[in-house]
Amino acid sequence: MITLSCGTSKSVKSSQQPKPEWILNRPVDLGSYIGIGNASKTNNHLDYQQIAKKNALDDLVSEIKVTVSTNSVLKSVQNDLDFKQQFNSSTKVTALNTIEKFDVVGSWENANEFWIFYRLSKAEYEEMKRRKMQVQVDRALDVLQRADHLNTANNFIQKIHLKLQALKLLQDYLNEDVWANVSGKDVKLVDEIFTSVQDQLYNVKFKSDVSLMKGIVGKQLPSFNVTSNLSDGSIVSNLPLKAGSDEMNIKVCDRIETDSRGVALFANARVQGAGSTQFLRIAIDLEKIVAVDSLNGLLRSIVLTMNPSPLSIKVETQALKIFIDDEELNLSKGMEQKFVEPILRKQLTENGCHILDKKQDADYVVKIKSNTHDQGVMWGNMLSSGMDVSLSLIDNKTNVEVYKDGIQNVKGFQTTHENAGLDAYKKGMTEAEKKLIPSFVNAVLSGGN
Repeated sequence: MITLSCGTSKSVKSSQQPKPEWILNRPVDLGSYIGIGNASKTNNHLDYQQIAKKNALDDLVSEIKVTVSTNSVLKSVQNDLDFKQQFNSSTKVTALNTIEKFDVVGSWENANEFWIFYRLSKAEYEEMKRRKMQVQVDRALDVLQRADHLNTANNFIQKIHLKLQALKLLQDYLNEDVWANVSGKDVKLVDEIFTSVQDQLYNVKFKSDVSLMKGIVGKQLPSFNVTSNLSDGSIVSNLPLKAGSDEMNIKVCDRIETDSRGVALFANARVQGAGSTQFLRIAIDLEKIVAVDSLNGLLRSIVLTMNPSPLSIKVETQALKIFIDDEELNLSKGMEQKFVEPILRKQLTENGCHILDKKQDADYVVKIKSNTHDQGVMWGNMLSSGMDVSLSLIDNKTNVEVYKDGIQNVKGFQTTHENAGLDAYKKGMTEAEKKLIPSFVNAVLSGGN
């Protein structure tokens, strides 16, 4: 916690003095930052002084304009909207943490309000900032020295974490050119550390026991190994990896680390979208690495822009073959018109599935069972029927039901039993198109998961 020291406040009553000029007209001081704050005594009768002081300090900090050096690490991303929001937030915190003392020029109060006036020399502020930055630079250099003494292959992750710790020590100064002497050479320290982290990440090379896989939409891909090595052939153990695809059409649950041999086994990849040729990308899981380093939002965002080249595995996908077993009844009797099957067929086809006429060639069997039941007279000559629909997904090789869903008792009304049942179907399809069928199609594409 930072303790702020300041001069003595001269509080005067309005009955003795009118409002001072600094309240009526804000002062202009080219050599100082000005902060003026006030608070209502009526609304904050217990802590009005603390509120006014906080407002004055916030006002003072708002005058401290922080710019981004042309050569700083932030220059390349400063036009990004998220960056601007994070930068503005972090610079305010940095300024507050830098201020050690300021002068209280005066205060004024009456029965209803309290005012206070702060002033901070710009030269003194810059000196405070310089001293604090130098302390952080010295600490960062000590951490970097520890990192340099580690063998990269045996301590890959630990070395990365030490470099990130060094960056964390300097995260309040990312907008500046922070110079330091490293190994007898003057360098911009933040840039030097970023380059070192990036070079270490880019030194990792991947290879897999497969370069091409054949997959079926909705089915799990064969398991495969990925080995990580440095460019000199050294293995990299305990390296967190992630997998994914460019268009998110391959789902991979694995986020795993390489073992002591530098090998990671991926066994849960599943094709879940259409596309004849796709690519599975294996890369360093940088998010997992930085998660334990408590970087501020701005620094974390910049570090995550380092994207080492992934390993790409080509996946040739085939359509999922579906056989539809449809039984749609109205009052337990067959119907000429089908309601559920055309909607389900259309959505399955649009999602890369191939509907077959022969069950024996299918990957999955989709069973549709629907029926209506008489619910008697509602009023006058108006009759009611309730409609139920169930959809089942069955693995055709194992004959195991892997997913089931449905809707029950959708009511329809008409003057005949048959027409009441048809009305229930029409209303039920509105509900089914919104929730039931899209959810079922997703289950088909994910193998019931």
